[in-house]
Amino acid sequence: MSLRRSFWCLTALTLQMLQTLCGAHGTFGPTAQKDFARPGPGEASRHLNTSALNTLLAFEPYQALASAEPEAPQQPNILFSPLGLASAAALLSRVSGPERRSQALTLLGLAAGSPEQSVEDTLSALTNLLHNLTLPEEGEGAGAWGGAGDNGSSTDAAEAATHAGSQLKVWSRLQADGKQADHQSFPSGNQRGGSSNASDTDSQVSDKLNLRSYAYFKGRLPFERRHTVRRSFQLNATASVEVAMMFRDDSSDVRMLYDTNCSATVVQLAQSERLAWLLLLPRAELQSLEGCLYEGRMRFWLSNLKPGHAEILFPKLQLRRSYNLEKLLRSSGASSLFSDLPGQSEEKTPRLQEASHEVMLEVEEAKLEEAGSYDVPLDFSMPPRITFNRPFILMVYDRVTGLVLLLGRISDPAHL
Repeated sequence: MSLRRSFWCLTALTLQMLQTLCGAHGTFGPTAQKDFARPGPGEASRHLNTSALNTLLAFEPYQALASAEPEAPQQPNILFSPLGLASAAALLSRVSGPERRSQALTLLGLAAGSPEQSVEDTLSALTNLLHNLTLPEEGEGAGAWGGAGDNGSSTDAAEAATHAGSQLKVWSRLQADGKQADHQSFPSGNQRGGSSNASDTDSQVSDKLNLRSYAYFKGRLPFERRHTVRRSFQLNATASVEVAMMFRDDSSDVRMLYDTNCSATVVQLAQSERLAWLLLLPRAELQSLEGCLYEGRMRFWLSNLKPGHAEILFPKLQLRRSYNLEKLLRSSGASSLFSDLPGQSEEKTPRLQEASHEVMLEVEEAKLEEAGSYDVPLDFSMPPRITFNRPFILMVYDRVTGLVLLLGRISDPAHL
């Protein structure tokens, strides 16, 4: 009996040592954090250069908008969708001649001269990502904007999904002479094989196209409506505005950190298995935090977030912004993508007359049922209350690939 007991003790000790050693390498023990988890070998998303996409379509356009903002003080907020920009670039790559197509693919993280198989893998991966993050909804489209000719009856990609009560839509469309156009009907020279949708429009299509990129996100955060009250939001040192401020107590876990180099509090709120919010609240001026917005810093934040408890006050939002795609992507080196190119007539491709990007964001309470109070000890070294009552930055990202889906600066929550 003594020998058997010794055997089991030795076995338990060995397992404990293996768990400790392997756990340090992320191969054993608790489930790994989903953020930036490497996709499995069978997932098409492994073909996406997420780092390049975030740099070219998220952080560089943001820096360009932030630096130009003083010229337009009547528009204090920034909001755009890098995923929407990627969708537009993918669509342009399908209808453009060689030179424009190369620039569009560069925006998707593909080097010049990439093999055609790599190009198709990337475009397929982006399509799969859109479908993983969203689900098709028949008849859904740009009707939320109510624009003329935008009834959403036919789009290149119209997707919608519910994530923990939230809704995400991203789509891009082409229009010729005010009418919806099927990109597969354009002889760009880049497509192999015919299209069953190109029956009677090939020879009659207009040479002038309008590209419209849309993104809509309705986020329901874990706040209770009964706790929402009007509070002051400090616009600057001398001005403030009253806004509806949501509240959640410290009984729920959140992941957060304080970045001393950027002088900002970083809070992560999980929206679903795939989507999460990253909320950035500067200690003082917003400009120093904006200087920290780049791919490497985002990875640092997500790698160093710690679980804790804190009361959070966050404003309800309803924000809509529209941009010219050429200006938005100018900093990414793709401005000539929208201008006339030498030999364009020889390319036999339609001319892009107008390109726009429009985003709508709504943030409200998740309407949770009233829950009882809990006594939970605080394990967060920062003050237990985090109040977003001054300009801050928000982003919504995909927890699997790390791709930024929505990026914005909220300087005035009351400004639509």
